[in-house]
Amino acid sequence: MFFLLLLKRTAAYVCFGVTAVTLGLSGSLAHAAETTNKIGITMVSIPAGSFTMGSCKLTSSMVEENKKRAFLGQPALSSGCTNSDAEASDGETPQHRVSIGAFQMGKTEVTLGQFKQFIAATGRTGLVDDDFMKYNAYGDNAPVVQVSWHDAQAFITWLNQTDGGGYRLPSEAEWEYACRAGQNAIYCGGNNVSAVAWFDGNSGGHQRSVAGKQANAFGLFDMSGNVWEWVQDCWHDSYRGAPTDGSAWTGGCSGVGRGLRGGSWNGIARDSRAANRSSSSPGNRYYDSGFRLARTR
Repeated sequence: MFFLLLLKRTAAYVCFGVTAVTLGLSGSLAHAAETTNKIGITMVSIPAGSFTMGSCKLTSSMVEENKKRAFLGQPALSSGCTNSDAEASDGETPQHRVSIGAFQMGKTEVTLGQFKQFIAATGRTGLVDDDFMKYNAYGDNAPVVQVSWHDAQAFITWLNQTDGGGYRLPSEAEWEYACRAGQNAIYCGGNNVSAVAWFDGNSGGHQRSVAGKQANAFGLFDMSGNVWEWVQDCWHDSYRGAPTDGSAWTGGCSGVGRGLRGGSWNGIARDSRAANRSSSSPGNRYYDSGFRLARTR
């Protein structure tokens, strides 16, 4: 079951310093450099590589087919993978290998303070309605929420005009690759959800300041939990036909939603799993949805 929020979601480069971090990735060493731009967004360099995207499981239709096969004495269908995940949804299948080029990823979600700079610079005060103020009442260092996919695109357009270009939303494949950071953990950064994520079991009922939990191996915070994060892709209900080069899957966008990843302060632990997926209409604004930037350099 995908995340519902009680109703279904059909869902510059001005450098103030560089920090080299040595990481293990697929048996090799990678160096993650950090750069901070003039509005305070820190981007982390993510090395090129490949990974297995999605979850191992039998889909519900395969389970039903296997009931018939067992009755008829026929061999069962196989998922084609090992270590099946009982918490996975059909939308996380089939598992597939994806190759990712080097890119940059936001160290944290875009914060309220950073989004306020966009509002002030562009005069888009119409965004600041009662719901925006109500659900963004937890400080400038908390991730901004009540932001639609279209709002995120407007922020990116403004940032590219003022800070050197190349900013965008991550593709869904880039998001999961950056989340996993060379590991095969349940959540983005480990198997202990409380160590890496704000979710309904520890959030206190609202988003929390970014970077308050343990980072993953790439030095990225809040990839699991805190707020759902928009990705560039159109929503597809499985990975059949998905790109294998890390690009955003933008074919067939008409009338469908856009992807969201990572879970939120309002969701159960399962929602914060590295493989979990959700979606919403690109015009929708939610009290637990925000975004994180990617950048092509």
